[in-house]
Amino acid sequence: MTSRRVMIVLYAVLLVLFGAGGGMLFLEARAELAALRDRQAVLQRELDAAKARLAEQDRFLQRLRSDPSMAEKVIRERLGYGKPGEVIFRFDNNP
Repeated sequence: MTSRRVMIVLYAVLLVLFGAGGGMLFLEARAELAALRDRQAVLQRELDAAKARLAEQDRFLQRLRSDPSMAEKVIRERLGYGKPGEVIFRFDNNP
């Protein structure tokens, strides 16, 4: 009878240890899942912002292609070009 009681206690201890180990693994997996969801939310916000920038740049490009006065304005401002016969003055903004 004693050996039977020892075996039952041993099985009970093993069951408790496996249960505790499984519980710890579950808690770690749950924490990792929460961290991954947070990271996914951050990446989704970054993706949405990138899509918004892309849409804005696409609108700007379409406007450049369709509006000659817009294209001329951008060429003059960003590239410093002028029409034939114009004199362009450039000033250094550094003190």
